Order: sequence, then C-alpha cells, then structure tokens
Amino acid sequence: MFDTKLRKQIGAKIKQRRLELNLPMQYVADRLGVNKSTVQRYESGAIDNTKKLVLEGIGNVLHVSPEWLLGETDVIDTEVTDALEIKIGDSYRRILSLFPLKLNSLESEFAKTLLLFLLESYEELIPRFENASVKYSETNDYGQIPQEIGFESNDEFRHVMYLREIMQSANNFKDAGEILSQYPKEPQMAMNRLKNLLRLLPAENRR
Repeated sequence: MFDTKLRKQIGAKIKQRRLELNLPMQYVADRLGVNKSTVQRYESGAIDNTKKLVLEGIGNVLHVSPEWLLGETDVIDTEVTDALEIKIGDSYRRILSLFPLKLNSLESEFAKTLLLFLLESYEELIPRFENASVKYSETNDYGQIPQEIGFESNDEFRHVMYLREIMQSANNFKDAGEILSQYPKEPQMAMNRLKNLLRLLPAENRR
C-alpha cells in the first residue's frame, strides 16, 4: 500500500522546485524520458513517486537531493537558481556530445579551437560586464564629474564608460565571426589567426 501522504508531500516539493526554476512540465518530462502526464501525476501524488530511481531522476533534473524531496532536509545543496542556468548546462553537455567531429584534422582542430576561444572570450567578458553594469548604472550619481571632463550629460558618460569597459572583450566575438568567414578561402591563415587571439586571452595565459 502506497503512503498517500508521502506521495503528496513529494509531489508538492517537485512542483515547488519546478516552479522556482521556471521549468515547463514538458522539460522535466523530456529529461526523465516520460510523458508530461506522468510528471503531472508525480506532482499530484496520483502515482508512486517514492521509488529511489524516480527520486534520483527528478532530483537530477531539478538539482535537489532525494532527501530534500522526501522532506528529510530543508537544505537545497545547489547553486542553480533558474531555468537559464540549467539550460546552459544542457547546451554545454550537448556541445560536448558532438565530439569527436566527423572532420579532417585541420577542420576538427579549427572547430575545437573556435569553441575554446568563444568560451574563454565569454569568461573574460562577464566580469567586465558585471563591473560596468555596477559602476555605470543609472542609480549612480557622478555629480559634476561628467561635465568637467567634457561629457554633455551623465547618460552620455555612463554609455561611453560602459562601452570602454566591455568593447575589448565584445570584439572577440566579432573577430570570431570574421575568422569563420575567412576559413573556407584561407584555412591555415584563419587557424593561425584564431590561435594568436586565443593566446592573448587572460584565461589562456593562466595555464
């Protein structure tokens, strides 16, 4: 005989966490390999959601432990806070699943170097973006400083300073597009250019 109270308690936890993460029911169903109606019944407690495999599967999708679903702990031991973070992880895993590539050695090296360059360019961009967003937000009061150094308004000052902060990193993505366009005509030259740009990135220099 199933424990109806426990099933409903677990179901309420599943729904609570899914809504916290803003995940559609269909997403959870796809990740579990079941129908959407099955997830709906897990959440309502209409079917058995107490089995170890079910709890572990749902826990993996929702980034919680089986113990949390069972109500044995109130601690959600994860830094994942929303659907976008989960989808980024999903996308990264899908990208990794593409390897090894069905390309010749130069094409494969170029594709992998390009991916590394884009990832490390993003790693360089985000701290700059965070810093610029904080330093040049509309809530900051710069007094007369913008006018004293030649800006017509605080808004112009914020915009110019923001661009100065991020453009070096943002240009990496523009360069990547140009190199990708160059590759069919001059593959080795494009490869060399990409490697040179990669070497200039801080993440690469830390190795």
